[in-house]
Order: sequence, then C-alpha cells, then structure tokens
Amino acid sequence: MRDGKFEFRVLDMTRAKQAGDLSNQFEIVDAQGEFIVLTMSVANIGDQAQSYFGTNQKLIDTTGRQYEANSEADMWANKGTGDINPGNSIQVKAAFDVPPGTQPAELEVHDSMFSGGAKVRL
Repeated sequence: MRDGKFEFRVLDMTRAKQAGDLSNQFEIVDAQGEFIVLTMSVANIGDQAQSYFGTNQKLIDTTGRQYEANSEADMWANKGTGDINPGNSIQVKAAFDVPPGTQPAELEVHDSMFSGGAKVRL
C-alpha cells in the first residue's frame, strides 16, 4: 500500500506482552494490555530521502477504535532506521498496546504526520 513517498508491506503480525529490543533488558516495554506487533517493509518510492516514524502509523480494530504505535517500543525496536534514501527499503516493527483479545482490522499507514494515509486490511 502506498502513501506519499512510501510503499508499505505488512510481513508479520504477532501478539506479545513486551516489545522493543527484547535482547536488552533496559530497552523492553511492558504492555498495559497486550501488544499487537506488526513487522513491515517500508520502501522509499520518492525522489528524495525521507524519515520513517512508527508513531505515524495507526491500528484500527473491528469496532473502529484507533490505536497509536507505542513510541518507546518504536525507539528501541527500530534503532538506526534514520532516513530512507530513494529506492531503498527498511524492515521495521510497530507495536500497538491494545486491550487483550482486540481484533485488528486495518493498519492506516502514513509517510508523514501530515499525509492523508492509506489503509491496509489485516
């Protein structure tokens, strides 16, 4: 799915009680409920470098409720992502803290906080 300068592909979806860099005890975030963790490929299809921010992504459940990605988990899980140059792609994780048993319906992807977004069915 494309939004602005980015093309997004959801590669995997898991549920977990913790997110972040699970190999480092100081970079782990505990969920209030549970995390739905989406692994995505993000490709820059534009003609200039652009930064990816996990916090621009939104998860929507089957009842229409919208969840933001956990910013701390994003920081620890996606270290060193920085700018994506044109033609390059990165793999990232976005962790959404949701009530246990939440059924995800869509991921609303954004290349920036100002973009219109595009919806990916899950």
